[in-house]
Amino acid sequence: MSYIRAFVPLKHPACARHRLLEELTAKQRHSMYFTLARRIITALRDVPLMRDTVIVTSSAEVEIFAGHLGVRVMHQMRDKGINCAYRATIASSSAVGITNALIVAGDLPLVTSESLTALLQGAHLQERGVTIVPDRRHTGTNALVCTPADAIRLRFGPNSFAAHLRTAQEHGLEARIFESGELALDIDEPEDLDAWRRYDSPDQGHRTGGERLESTSIAGGRGSLPGNRADDLVRPG
Repeated sequence: MSYIRAFVPLKHPACARHRLLEELTAKQRHSMYFTLARRIITALRDVPLMRDTVIVTSSAEVEIFAGHLGVRVMHQMRDKGINCAYRATIASSSAVGITNALIVAGDLPLVTSESLTALLQGAHLQERGVTIVPDRRHTGTNALVCTPADAIRLRFGPNSFAAHLRTAQEHGLEARIFESGELALDIDEPEDLDAWRRYDSPDQGHRTGGERLESTSIAGGRGSLPGNRADDLVRPG
């Protein structure tokens, strides 16, 4: 029986989205930050295979926010990143019987419970290995499933997609790549905002989520959270 715990790293809101300083006002960045955070927490809550979710943050504001949504928080004294925080908690996680870990970014505007469920279903949870979801540029890692939970040392940061593939190989583990349109878009650069707007454009219609390299389709839609449309949150100020 798999016991899957999700870890979601959320930087301090004041430190997030610095690359969007010229695109959005401080109020818009703050609004977008918590809308995206709520979206990933809500999506994870509706995944049947997920046992629980832990938010990793140094922000008291985020800790209160997560508490209101009923999820656990791993508090950091300062933003040290998910790599350090994960190492500090994985031993205790294993002690309570957690067999698998999902580490997922907190800024995925198209994420749905269906896309996360498809990821876990394709992750071979009974076999040792890692399943990596690359960002749309294939440089970063937007989600990572580890079996067992301590399968590899996390390498989130610049060029983490290649780093995770290399680390899995060094550990003699199977590394599976899971391509997903709904999980590939994260909000780091101005062009990511444009991609989100294009997705929400009425003349584009609903786009499918994508497919795994093994050609298993990913189901799911955008959901119906208030303020989900890009233009509601990221209209230039």
